[in-house]
Amino acid sequence: MTTERTRRIAIADDSPAFVAAAADYIASLPGYGVAGTVQAVSQALTLVENALPDVLLLGLGLSPARGLDMVRRVKACPGAPAVVAMTLFHTPEAAAQARRAGADALVGKEAFVSGLTDALARLFPA
Repeated sequence: MTTERTRRIAIADDSPAFVAAAADYIASLPGYGVAGTVQAVSQALTLVENALPDVLLLGLGLSPARGLDMVRRVKACPGAPAVVAMTLFHTPEAAAQARRAGADALVGKEAFVSGLTDALARLFPA
């Protein structure tokens, strides 16, 4: 009998409604669970240090520069999780900025479900 490991996903985003919806969606995914949530990107580093997630969903929010700085800070941590940056609209420019900051993927909130599904499949191939 094989026991599949549950991947833990933490969420840091400035929108309480989005955090709640994303947490509900992640909880419905087989093999994934919610490691914790915060409703301020500024709290992402503390969330990562305390929850030790496999993945951090990090909203770039109204201040993308602040979010990209947080990507860099999280990725500098020992044992850093994969970082999936989220933005209102997925554009090639936003994706390039996220990659340069160290994000493992960028998901547009306008297509969150399909974007996250694709990102997780790339991060954790079956």
